[in-house]
Amino acid sequence: MFDTYSAEQSEIVTTNRSADATIDTYRDAMKKSYDDKFAVLRSMGEECIYEDELRLLLKKKAAPVCYVWFEPSPMMDIEQGIMKTVYVNKMLKAGCTVKILMADWFLQRHHMIGTDLKKIRTIGCYNIEMWKAAGMDLDRVELVWLSDELNHHAVDYWPLAVEISRKYTMKSMARFCWNKAPYGPQRLPAAEIFYPCMQVAAILCHKADMWLFSMDHRDITMLARDYCEDINRETKPAIMLHNMLPILLEDPEFQDLRDPDRTIFMHDNEEDLNRKILWSFCPPKIATCNPCLEYIKYVIFPWFGKLAIVHKEGNGYNRTYTNMEQLLLDYESGDIDSTDVKLAFEKAMNKILEPVRSHFRGNTEAQDLFIGRKLQKQITADTWKIILQNEEVTAPSVRCIIPVQWNAQGEKFSTSSVPSLQNDVILWDGGSSTQDRST
Repeated sequence: MFDTYSAEQSEIVTTNRSADATIDTYRDAMKKSYDDKFAVLRSMGEECIYEDELRLLLKKKAAPVCYVWFEPSPMMDIEQGIMKTVYVNKMLKAGCTVKILMADWFLQRHHMIGTDLKKIRTIGCYNIEMWKAAGMDLDRVELVWLSDELNHHAVDYWPLAVEISRKYTMKSMARFCWNKAPYGPQRLPAAEIFYPCMQVAAILCHKADMWLFSMDHRDITMLARDYCEDINRETKPAIMLHNMLPILLEDPEFQDLRDPDRTIFMHDNEEDLNRKILWSFCPPKIATCNPCLEYIKYVIFPWFGKLAIVHKEGNGYNRTYTNMEQLLLDYESGDIDSTDVKLAFEKAMNKILEPVRSHFRGNTEAQDLFIGRKLQKQITADTWKIILQNEEVTAPSVRCIIPVQWNAQGEKFSTSSVPSLQNDVILWDGGSSTQDRST
């Protein structure tokens, strides 16, 4: 079991794992050719920044050191849980020495958990337990906590972060801010301007041959590369960017980010999962911007290597697809409909998550790490307090406007609004905001 608070014990476990992992990855590297390793690594990502450098790296090093950036999350979705598991296991099979940087220090910026690193460490351990339940080969992975690294190597880290900040203007740094929404359109905390510099410093301080990020970190990784070019740095890490899963609902621009139906979480039970897929957006004969097909492409196929479609009675024949291309052709032609796809997606997704559910059902210590549900009301209240502190909203009489969702029957979905803020929040349905829809 992962120790939630003890840094010393975490270091001992990490050291032992690192030594064993080095031996195992070296053996894997010897078994695979350069072309095989390159193909495995490229299959993970949407984009590889400077692909030629990755080729050269694999020719020079049998077991390159690959860091995976991860910010702990109290509500872990399947992109963070299942997709990360698939990618890490692929890197291990390609002979990489894999280290996951648990960027716990950066979670303080999200105004979700606050500055309690002990609580954030607990959340990180919950995420690790999810990876363990999902089948990530953690015995061959080194877990590195950023907060520990900052304490041990502050003399290297902070001067680099300050040096990076001198190279860029305030305007250019504002482009990289994580999420301006909680502060309104006209207010941006000064801390948000400095965070990109800190993240670039965290990337460059570690002796990494390669980094794996999700696509939403592309701007930051390009900033790191630009800085390396600007100072003529000899060693520059290769960057792999993996895909992100879309929101399941139809209008992602107007979805309340607190709505749990927007995505699939690692802790979802079968009933919740089935409901989410039932209500998900899956337009018939349209493959473009179809979230169900995106989930199948980036989760189901990498996990199983196939997808079985069972047609409704009298609607054709059953078929097992081994590649996404043929599935898309049949879907766009109408050979299979959206109901068939949703049922296959639902069955496969439940099969993936069942070992995770079983692990947590039978493990009291693992259950204790799951504090996400306990924190949701606190997170929501803290977030909206920050929003309501902004008095310079466009409409003076309306302190906060958020989108509302309506189901097919015209009924309003319930939202997790904070009771104490009910008189200050107006829900917006995409048209004009009206007082009769306030909560």
